[in-house]
Amino acid sequence: MSVIQDNGLILIIFKDRKYLKRITEGQSFHGKGGALNYSDIIGKAYGIRIGEYDIYEPTTEDIVMYAFKRETQIIFPKDSSFIVFKINAKSGSRVLEVGTGSGALTYMLAHTVGPQGKVVTFELEERHYKNARKNIEKYGEWGNVELRNEDVTDYFDGGFDAAFIDVREPWICLEKVRSLMKESASVGMIVPTANQISELLKGLQGGGFGHIEVMEIMHRKYKTVAERVRPQDRMIAHTGYLVFARKIDPL
Repeated sequence: MSVIQDNGLILIIFKDRKYLKRITEGQSFHGKGGALNYSDIIGKAYGIRIGEYDIYEPTTEDIVMYAFKRETQIIFPKDSSFIVFKINAKSGSRVLEVGTGSGALTYMLAHTVGPQGKVVTFELEERHYKNARKNIEKYGEWGNVELRNEDVTDYFDGGFDAAFIDVREPWICLEKVRSLMKESASVGMIVPTANQISELLKGLQGGGFGHIEVMEIMHRKYKTVAERVRPQDRMIAHTGYLVFARKIDPL
């Protein structure tokens, strides 16, 4: 049974509002539902209701959406969870990421590959690199992320089981990323506009990649009122086009 610990993370839900907090004994949370004294919940199991607050153990999605400081647009969980699945990242995998951004996908990958795996991620912009490093240091679990404030071009330690590219012109680094991937390994990319897909396809086709796929994921929630179930008025629609391919070599 997971219990709430001093310096641990909790997700507080009040009506339709969510707050992710790191608790400290002697301190408290003050919101529209009143005061929540952390000393009253330390040592108790997650999944409890105190007054008007529901207290849960944060999920990976909760941490990404409500805890990470964002310097860039993050890859939303609707995309990142599918990316992890499509590039076949799993326990023990060694994954290459080009374009760390705020570190949201980095965290998802690190959580997936576990303590026996490793994520090596590159971010050229120093401001984004520093922010991502703080996010990973604060919420990472196993120290299995190697953040590098440099260009992937100068990196030569290959043998990656999977790769993901999130930069403005991903086709520029395709050849380099391919050289660092294992045979038959998968690579994923995300781009915001359709014309970028065209450039990517030109780079992938004839560039030592096969099984190329392009897709987009929509995410629509429904109102959870039994008497009037219907779609919510707003939805997360277009966040990016996902492109996937696998390394292949001719005989």
